[in-house]
Amino acid sequence: MVSNYPIADALVRIKNASAVFKKSTRVPNTKVVRAILEVLKSKKWIRDFKVTTDGRQIKVRLRYKRGQYPIPFIQNVRFYSKPGRRWYVKAKDITPVRSGYGIQIISTSQGVMTSQEAKKAGLGGELICEIW
Repeated sequence: MVSNYPIADALVRIKNASAVFKKSTRVPNTKVVRAILEVLKSKKWIRDFKVTTDGRQIKVRLRYKRGQYPIPFIQNVRFYSKPGRRWYVKAKDITPVRSGYGIQIISTSQGVMTSQEAKKAGLGGELICEIW
């Protein structure tokens, strides 16, 4: 099935798979989705990801907090930019997410990165989503 907005499709699939404690899930393969997954992997919100052999999907291995009951790292996603409405922020307007317990993903002129990295570099850009 072709999605109109593959970023939202990918992140919602990851969130839903985490909610039912799946080990992995498959998401659509696009450049932006791969860049977002790189950010999530570098910040240790997911274990790993790998492009499937046909090249149309990416297999994402999910991560959970250990304890008596596993808790998903990705519990919710809030989207700001959408295909019909883009949401831009300046570096000075970037604020912490959930008192530092979440991250914002921003597409800047230097590539896709977290809001903390963008603020440190003095870059603004398109605010894609918040993840907590």
